[in-house]
Amino acid sequence: MLENPEIADEFESYNNTMQFVFPDIDLKLQLVFKDKTAKVIDGFNENAEMSLEVNSDLFYGIYTGDEDPMELFMDGKLKPKGNMADLEKLEIFMDEMD
Repeated sequence: MLENPEIADEFESYNNTMQFVFPDIDLKLQLVFKDKTAKVIDGFNENAEMSLEVNSDLFYGIYTGDEDPMELFMDGKLKPKGNMADLEKLEIFMDEMD
């Protein structure tokens, strides 16, 4: 998933799991980063380094660029648990997906 070498370099030595919970559609996914790669796995991982509960429409807005994740966080619409540096990594990853 990290096809751009410059973006992949941002994830060098970043071996973390991000847990996403979409309560409005009853979906739980993991985004696993390892050795400059990323993959999505279905299910819940209670040991994930970061957890983010968000409605699917807001997440889609982040993906399309219609929503700014930092603004959503400041407005209390994104409630990540874990290290804030992981949220910044997520923003870099989402920019790559455009």
